[in-house]
Amino acid sequence: MDVKTWTMNGRWLAAWLALPLTGCALGGVRQVKVDALGPYDDARGVEVEVKGEVPDALKQPLQTSFQGAVEGRAQRPVDARGAPLRVEVRVLEAVTPESSPTSDTERVAERARTAFGLTAFEKSSGRLALEGVLLAPGEDKPLGLVRWESAGTPETLAARGGREAGEALGQRMARRRDEFVNRRAADERLFLTPTALTLEPGELVLSNDELLLFRLGVGLGRRVQVDMWGGALPIPAAGGVPLFLIHAAGGAGAAGIGVLGTFDLGLKVKVLEESRYVPGLAVSYDFLNVFAGAIGGGGVVIAGNGVLVEGAAGAAGANLQFNLFSLVAAKHFGDFQLTAGAYLLDNHHLIPQGAAVVVGAGGNVEDGNGGIADGQRLPRLPTYVQGFVGAQYVLGPHSELAAEFLPRAPFEQSILTTGVRWLVGGSEPRGPLAADRLRVRLDLAALWVYLPQTPEGNGGHPFPLPWVGVGLYKL
Repeated sequence: MDVKTWTMNGRWLAAWLALPLTGCALGGVRQVKVDALGPYDDARGVEVEVKGEVPDALKQPLQTSFQGAVEGRAQRPVDARGAPLRVEVRVLEAVTPESSPTSDTERVAERARTAFGLTAFEKSSGRLALEGVLLAPGEDKPLGLVRWESAGTPETLAARGGREAGEALGQRMARRRDEFVNRRAADERLFLTPTALTLEPGELVLSNDELLLFRLGVGLGRRVQVDMWGGALPIPAAGGVPLFLIHAAGGAGAAGIGVLGTFDLGLKVKVLEESRYVPGLAVSYDFLNVFAGAIGGGGVVIAGNGVLVEGAAGAAGANLQFNLFSLVAAKHFGDFQLTAGAYLLDNHHLIPQGAAVVVGAGGNVEDGNGGIADGQRLPRLPTYVQGFVGAQYVLGPHSELAAEFLPRAPFEQSILTTGVRWLVGGSEPRGPLAADRLRVRLDLAALWVYLPQTPEGNGGHPFPLPWVGVGLYKL
């Protein structure tokens, strides 16, 4: 095998190894993003202008192809009477190749460099890189961005680059046409409660909370996302105070800290898009299964109803399966968001569950028919409803404050969270990492609970429990 073949194989190997790192930013379009265009619903069409010193051999085909593509995809209102949206196109790089590809292998390698964002790493090859910035009508306020690059001869790439970049920008503009909210990574939920937003189509998230609880989320469409949770729920067990540490389930039985294993498969649907005056609305369903060896011992209290769950015949793998429904409404007021909603936790299990449910020492449980006597065995846990309100304030492009309140009766069992969230990510789309499509979420919050007073005089005051989370988002 000669040196040239070894070199070519090495390039192919590098390209394949780079595949998992591209963030799915394959092809000439390396970056595209558009803010909510609802506030500009009166803008008439899109006006494209190529800026800077660009040779006529590039300028004319780039202008014509970009203009036709973005207008054909953007779907602007035909009856609009306002000034048009504007796109300023700039050529970032136009390099003529030292020689044109002469073999099929070289042509395939050229396409691979384009697909993986490696055009700048082969100095002898030609390349074209361009950027289009979407601007508000009559002002220089940026509303969107598209970046495109490809290996090859700039003169032969200009028309294709304008067409592909214009189509990508126009498609995203059509998606944002009726939206009034600029969604950021991790905006689909706060710490313990959801918002009315969903993951973007194709967006992925992998997160971990409290070092125990893992989540994988995927955006399936503009209004649909699926989530899978797995791991363990940390149970701060101070005086039997129940906690909502994941969705609406969680609890405590004896002094100390234990864990409940959990598996959750959820579907969330945005049923109403937030508009200028109307809040957004989302619903979700979760198939939730919790299990733990602790259930086979002293038992745990679930959902704060005074109901004790015990392992069947001391079985270490006792489980409970819930149907969890949620409804949440949310409205943005500039950088401030207000949410309100409720969880409904239902124990009509779809799979066998190995835990016995009895009324514990906490007293009678209301069942809608006057209550259930202490010590009575139940076929299932009573249906439980938990309301919540939340607030979020965006401080800047990388940080925000959030708070949630879950009221309960008695009031001392209510839960309050307060914390800060950071979003870390790059803005440069060039190269194999496509860093602009990756965001890291860091959560640091306090989960406030009330510690009942003990006979020794301890407790009797609120106490903050740390809540730490981290997540990786592929936009």
